[in-house]
Amino acid sequence: MSEMEQGTQAYNARNTSVDIFFLTKPPNHDRARLCWKMISQSKNAVLYLAGDGVYNLFCAAINGIPGENIFVCREDVEARGVQMEKRAIVLSDFYEQMVENMMNEKNCLFTF
Repeated sequence: MSEMEQGTQAYNARNTSVDIFFLTKPPNHDRARLCWKMISQSKNAVLYLAGDGVYNLFCAAINGIPGENIFVCREDVEARGVQMEKRAIVLSDFYEQMVENMMNEKNCLFTF
C-alpha cells in the first residue's frame, strides 16, 4: 500500500467527522500538554505531527490514539532521527494530505 493510500485510508473508511490536531511543539511545551488534554476529550481524534512535534511519538499519551490516526512529516522525522517503529503513518506529502483533510467541512481543526 502506498503512503498516499495509507494516509487517506483512515478518512475514506469513515463518514463521520474527525477532530484534527496539528502539533508542532515538543512534549514538555505548554501547548503540547493542552493538545493532549483536548485529544483525551475527543471521540475521533486524528493527530498530525510536524517539526518538534514528532518528539511526541515518545509520549505515553500517544498510546491513546490508534496508529492509523497519527500522521507524521517524513522530512521532520528524518531530520530529527526519530525511529518510528510503526507508531504512526509517515507521509512524504504530509502538508498536502493535511490540508485536504482540513478542507472537509465536517472536520474540526486545532493547532498547537
